[in-house]
Amino acid sequence: MEEYIRLINKTEDFINSNLNKNITLEDLAENINMSKFHFHRIFSKYSDETIKQFIVRTKMERSAIYLLVRKDINITEIAGRYGYSDSSSYSKAFKKYYKISPSKFRIARNDMHKTSV
Repeated sequence: MEEYIRLINKTEDFINSNLNKNITLEDLAENINMSKFHFHRIFSKYSDETIKQFIVRTKMERSAIYLLVRKDINITEIAGRYGYSDSSSYSKAFKKYYKISPSKFRIARNDMHKTSV
């Protein structure tokens, strides 16, 4: 079990280091020298979410932080930094995850910050 948890942690590190790419199950399995079927079984057993859900959640959470702290970078650039081919696909994924568009998220959070200062 300890070995599997180590492999999951290594997988999470790989994902965090490659957020600008389209990460596949094959990429993850290859990273830990395991078949994709066995890897998928292990990840599912030791995680509360699927691999895809984990990747999407990580990208969305990190990009949301980026939207807030890097106001000098436009949404298209942020989309590229998190592996989306264009701002449209990123915006669609962001809205599905947060129920608000990235631009509205950025404005709403900035407005909240201004009123609390």
